[in-house]
Amino acid sequence: MESLTKQREIIFDSSASTGRAQRIPYDDQAKSAVFLLAEIKGVLDLKYLSETQILITYDIRILSLDIIHQTLEAVGFQLDGSLISKIKNALCIYTESTLRENLGIIKNKVTRDIFMHGYQKRLHGCRDLRSTYWRYYL
Repeated sequence: MESLTKQREIIFDSSASTGRAQRIPYDDQAKSAVFLLAEIKGVLDLKYLSETQILITYDIRILSLDIIHQTLEAVGFQLDGSLISKIKNALCIYTESTLRENLGIIKNKVTRDIFMHGYQKRLHGCRDLRSTYWRYYL
């Protein structure tokens, strides 16, 4: 039987000219992704390899490469769009989806559900350091 933990390399776009609006600086993408993905349930290990590469180990029963890619793109990360990366990712996504179906895991997580888990763990409330009087005065 195949292992239920997967280790994949995620490569970010390093070019400075894309048609989309840039929301995350190109030199900070890999570091920002490590901090974002560390909060997600199912991620077992993260390694920062370079400015454009991270190595992620995750549990296939909880996450898949497709879910991770959708999550990163929804937040504004630009993933590598080269032909070899697209072919490699498509092959990994296909094999993982087949394995998940064979295990009986049909439901995929939605990006919103992944972020809600991290949001629920954070402290909430008023973060304004001013006193109540000054807050309502201005």
